[in-house]
Amino acid sequence: ATMLVGRAFAVRARAFGRACPLARPLLHSTKGAVVRKASSKPSGSAAQSLLELGQVDRGFYQGSALLAAVMAGSQLVPVDRQADAIKRLVQGFRDIGLRAACITDDVLINDFLRKNALAAQNVLIASPTFYFLFAYITGQSFGVCSMRALTGTMRIVPFMFLFYGAFACLAPFATQWVMLNQDKSYADAVTPANMGLMLGGFVFVEAVVELRGCGVTFAQMTLSSFMVFVPALVGRLAAGVLTQQSKVGQESEPLVPEAWAQGEEWQRTVHRVSRALCLDVDFVTTAAGTSVFQHVLNAVTFVLLTRGNASTLGDIARFLCFGVNNTVASGAAQTLRTFLMRTLFGLSWNMASSQPWETPAFDLAAGK
Repeated sequence: ATMLVGRAFAVRARAFGRACPLARPLLHSTKGAVVRKASSKPSGSAAQSLLELGQVDRGFYQGSALLAAVMAGSQLVPVDRQADAIKRLVQGFRDIGLRAACITDDVLINDFLRKNALAAQNVLIASPTFYFLFAYITGQSFGVCSMRALTGTMRIVPFMFLFYGAFACLAPFATQWVMLNQDKSYADAVTPANMGLMLGGFVFVEAVVELRGCGVTFAQMTLSSFMVFVPALVGRLAAGVLTQQSKVGQESEPLVPEAWAQGEEWQRTVHRVSRALCLDVDFVTTAAGTSVFQHVLNAVTFVLLTRGNASTLGDIARFLCFGVNNTVASGAAQTLRTFLMRTLFGLSWNMASSQPWETPAFDLAAGK
């Protein structure tokens, strides 16, 4: 019996010894596959040039040309002719059913046309910060980050013009519909009308804007990624776009009490810095309120950039938990970086939205 047991153990030992060399390549391959899924560079990818790393593509040239044309037109076309064009646009609203009893010419020009034009401008001013920081927190060099700050901003120009232009045209009618059908005043109808438009289709335009700005091509976008991206974007829009869009040219409740302007030296210093940076309640809402949603958006964007249409929900979950380096520490660091990203972007966006920009054409059209 002892000899039989010994022989049995000897046979198993020899089998195990032969199996180990066969198992090692399999284990190594499996581990490599997991690491490659979280890697910032696709397996087998060729070396990229600086222009490719900076995402200098056709979208960049198209956006640059469009923005240059708009800026040239605003400078070369006389203000009175711009004002006449705005007045004809207002008459066009009347011709297709917008009632002056609900929304006056002055409100239409200032609350919809002017405000959305400035909102588009302010987003473009703040966008280089966003795209620089996104590239930075996903491991790109300073030079590449600087290039993507510019290329990402230029790439979204057509979509921003479409987004805010369509919003300026549709929001007055949505507001009027709420006023007439829900018996609300103009002040009470604006917010639900804007939110309805945002959730009714504009959120998908914004999704394309962000993904394209970060360099994701249409071929890389997938339906499953949109199932995660869009709900997170809705939350961020509520805390970000709608907040900044509604406060154009003004500040909300300041974070630092006005009495500090006459207080001790350190209080006066804090007050001056707070005023210079336009630190108000809307800044906190924009920065803190959007960070959680932005972490999800960053995960989807990064995975689409690195894995394209082969991306899965598991890849997105891995990035959320383990970051770019596929470790718990990397995941925690990625969450912190996202908060800093939204804070700095929110600061630049909030500062742009708080500026009293001069709009002579709109003022002339409104009779100011």
